[in-house]
Order: sequence, then C-alpha cells, then structure tokens
Amino acid sequence: MPTVSTLKLVCESKLCDLLPCDPPAKRWEASGVLVKDRHYFVVFDDRTEIARVSDDLQPHSTNGLFGMAHEVCGYEGITYNTAKRRYYLLVEAHRQESGHYRALIVEYDDAFQFLKDRPVDFIFKSSNKGFEAVAHVRRDNIDYILALCEGNECQGGDKGRKPGGGRVQLFEKRKQQWSHSRTIALPDTLPFVDYSGMSINDGCVAIVSQVNSMLWVGRFNEAGWTWHDEGQLYAFPKSDDGDIQYGNIEGVAWITPTRIVTVSDRRKKKQQPKAHSDKDQSIHIFDIPQ
Repeated sequence: MPTVSTLKLVCESKLCDLLPCDPPAKRWEASGVLVKDRHYFVVFDDRTEIARVSDDLQPHSTNGLFGMAHEVCGYEGITYNTAKRRYYLLVEAHRQESGHYRALIVEYDDAFQFLKDRPVDFIFKSSNKGFEAVAHVRRDNIDYILALCEGNECQGGDKGRKPGGGRVQLFEKRKQQWSHSRTIALPDTLPFVDYSGMSINDGCVAIVSQVNSMLWVGRFNEAGWTWHDEGQLYAFPKSDDGDIQYGNIEGVAWITPTRIVTVSDRRKKKQQPKAHSDKDQSIHIFDIPQ
C-alpha cells in the first residue's frame, strides 16, 4: 500500500449547532451522508428523521429534520437513484423468522414520502454487525446497490477485526428484493479493522474506517467490478501529540474528486478517550492532498 498522506480539514461543525430542534437534542449519532442540491443529507442510527444541512455548514433556514413514519429506528446509510429520483436508506439488519438478520432498503421519493422497502438477499448472524454503508450505481439501465460490510469477511468478533478481509456486496434490484450478484473483495493489503462508510462517484470509491481513522480511495476498472490497483490510503488529522482525533467517522460522501464530507457518531464513553468528544456528532469537510 502506498505512503499515507494526511487529509486537510476545510471546515467542520457540531450537528447540534446546525439543526433546529425543540427541545434541543443531545444525541446526534450520525451514520451516513449524501451530497445533493447544495445540501448534505445525514442519517442517524438512533432516529428515523433525516437531517438536511446547507453545504456551507452554517445555520440556515433550509436546515432541518424530516420526520419518517416507518417502523425502523434508524439508518446506517443513504444513497440516491438519480434516474428514478428515489432515496435509498439502509437498515443495517432486520430480524428474520429463522433468527438470522437481513438488511433492508427503504425507498422514499424526492418529497421524502415513503414508497416501499425491499429486503437485501444476504444473511447476517448478528443485528449489529451487518452493512455499514450503501451506494447506488446504474449500469446498462439496471439498478445496483453496493453494500459495505462492517467487519472483515463480513464477520463479527475477532475474525471481523482481522485486517485483509474487507468486502463489498453487490445486489441487483428485483421486484421483491435486492438480489445478491457478487462479492467484491477489497485489496487484502488494506489495514482496516472495521469499515464505517462508503461513497462512489464515477467509479471512484471512498471507504472510511472508524477504528483506524483513515480513508481509502480506489477505482473500479471500467470493464467490471474489479479494482484498478491497490488504491491510496489517507489519514484523518491527528492531535499535536499524535493521537487519533477522528475516532468516530461513520459516513463519507464525495463533494468533488478532491474533496469529501464525513459525519461522525457519538463517542463510546467506555471505550474511547474523552478527547474524542471534541470531534464526535459532527460534520466535517476535508480536502484530499494531490
């Protein structure tokens, strides 16, 4: 894997400072982000509302929350089908009668009116170690979603934390479900312990790791769902003492080919240092060094 460069922070803000909420909310467990119409659309794993934030990261009259009348409690990812003008929201894992879990894709129109949901044809054993991100791709008039597994080899436990087994699952849209098409292995040189966000733009793929506090950028070969090379790693900025600051990055989206937006989850109080609170529950914009 090539030498690791450091991302350059452009600007950032706490979500609570951007979103009007009465009464004020203390928890903003951001899990995914989408760039659209000069706004950032943010989903949360602990609430059904979707946030819309102006792309200048300033308080604005267009900032707000959209209520979702649906049975799920939150979402892990968000993507958009431009041709069909539909939002796809990812539910990490939905319990089946068998006791196993399957992800769910919930569809909304441009006005955020619920349309339908479809299960994803992939089984997990746990409710909290499923898919962490979703991205839509349309090829030859066929709609696909790519779903990023949180753990290596799509596993939980120690096996899921062993680097070298990053996986993206590809699904084709069918009438009743998203049918599994193939498994796309990430380069086995990728050192990520976990995978927490993904975005695709014109074949260029961005994937972030919460534990490693890093970004990986790769590119698909045009002929298929294979990688052009091992890609490039970038580190999120560290403190003056060399410690991780961005230890809760949960979502990423392309703004331009050299700029990304990310969102961060709430600090895990029993597992992470208090200093991580400075950057948690926030939205951040970074430039990728060239």
